[in-house]
Amino acid sequence: MLNSCRNPAYNIDVLFDAAVIKYKATLLVTDAKGATLPALNLTISGADAASIYDFSGTKAIYAPGGIITLGVNPNAEPTTSKSLKFNIVVKANGYEAINVPMEIVNGQVSQIQEVTLLKSTDNTTASTVISKTVGIDATGATTAAATVATVANANVATTTTVSIASGTQFKNAAGAVLTGSAVGVQLISFDAGDPASLSLFPGGKLASNNVVMPGSTTPTDAFFIPAASTNIKMTVGTQEVKSFTTPITVTTQLDPSYTMASTGAPVKVGDQLPIYSYQVETGQFTYESTATVFSSGGKLAINISTSHLTIFVAGEVFATANCSDTKVSYAASWLSTGTRPVDVEISTNSGKIIAKSLVLLSDKLNDIFPGLPGIPLHYKVIDANGETLSTGDLANPCAGNSIIITLTQPSIAIDNITLQLNIVCPNKGIILVPNFDLYYKPAGAPATAYNILGTAAKGLIKTTLLKKGSSYDFKAVWGSQVKIVPNRTITDLDMSTTVGEGLDLGKNPAANNALLIEACKSLN
Repeated sequence: MLNSCRNPAYNIDVLFDAAVIKYKATLLVTDAKGATLPALNLTISGADAASIYDFSGTKAIYAPGGIITLGVNPNAEPTTSKSLKFNIVVKANGYEAINVPMEIVNGQVSQIQEVTLLKSTDNTTASTVISKTVGIDATGATTAAATVATVANANVATTTTVSIASGTQFKNAAGAVLTGSAVGVQLISFDAGDPASLSLFPGGKLASNNVVMPGSTTPTDAFFIPAASTNIKMTVGTQEVKSFTTPITVTTQLDPSYTMASTGAPVKVGDQLPIYSYQVETGQFTYESTATVFSSGGKLAINISTSHLTIFVAGEVFATANCSDTKVSYAASWLSTGTRPVDVEISTNSGKIIAKSLVLLSDKLNDIFPGLPGIPLHYKVIDANGETLSTGDLANPCAGNSIIITLTQPSIAIDNITLQLNIVCPNKGIILVPNFDLYYKPAGAPATAYNILGTAAKGLIKTTLLKKGSSYDFKAVWGSQVKIVPNRTITDLDMSTTVGEGLDLGKNPAANNALLIEACKSLN
């Protein structure tokens, strides 16, 4: 990116060079069905929010193409005794908001979090939605009993039903009864047995550091293994319903394959499951009650009686406040000095996937398995081409053990491609390019096909994802700036280049040279 000649500390609130940011977290935000997202609205909150910057060094956080890259102020990096915790709330018009809890621990210098936004009106492979209106009288009360229920389909076999008693009135956040001609009800039911529902769970993952457990008023760390979850919203006119004068009943069917992770036994009639509510605004889960499993129409279900609206989750919850994360070191000598993205899946003894993460793999990479409960689990590392590279057991993921995961080389041929960008500014010679993320896709593929290639450190990136002789579109992201390089063929294993005045300036040399000179003027 030619404008990287600009001093990274130019015109920002706190002046420090973004190239010295050591700790980075990347969030890749996508639509649940692969559609193009509208503009995103981002808010950083939480205890350590003041220490979080855009990776480009600005306090303003950017999301070009759904890519959010965060960095930690070098003066506030995590230590062995204190991690950094904050939340990022992501909103978009027509979508369900998500409040993503983030934690950056000492030594975990880079992490990637995939964030999925659910369009409020969309059915997906792991969720169904129903919208319906229920009539109310002049006092704001229902004139008859009403039910609203999702419908099972080929993807989601479980349903959720909301039962509203006659005479029920609806209140806003201030406790005032709302009046109008009807109450609008939106009900989203999630298939807790589908791995795709992991990213649709509140916060985008099953671990949370903001859970109020039974008998407590103080939030703590916990891990959910859901048997069911549902999101209920109601409105009267333009006002959102928060509570009722008469409790409503929520009947939700359970994942038919749900196994109690604490005992290894399948869930059955008579079992007790804790119910938690969740508020997107605060990112907090709160224990509500315990429900007894019963059978209805040959399917296991529970009833939840509630006087307020929220997201509800049913299933086992494990306290993790006293846990220490498993430390991981990846051994992949076949990568040489290159990088390669892999998926890491964590599952229970019954095979239920409870965590999934994208890791930009390099040989001897140090990482962690964060927030896992103290029950026997298993890991699987899956290559970008779908091959399993390693599997193993985690006898106690809560004990702070250190493990080495040795990865087999994928069966496909691998080229180690080097991309190096050097920039020459007039009268200054070669300058250091700020670190930026680089994405790629096959040339001509749709924009939604971009995948992360890696982080270019000082203009250098080495990767095994590209093939000599193939053509790609590249996208470089640094702060709010995006540079697209279309249809570039990999002609050599070493694709290093130097750009600058009097040198290669690409396909639009006049414009790029003007940009280069202007940007270089800002260098001190």
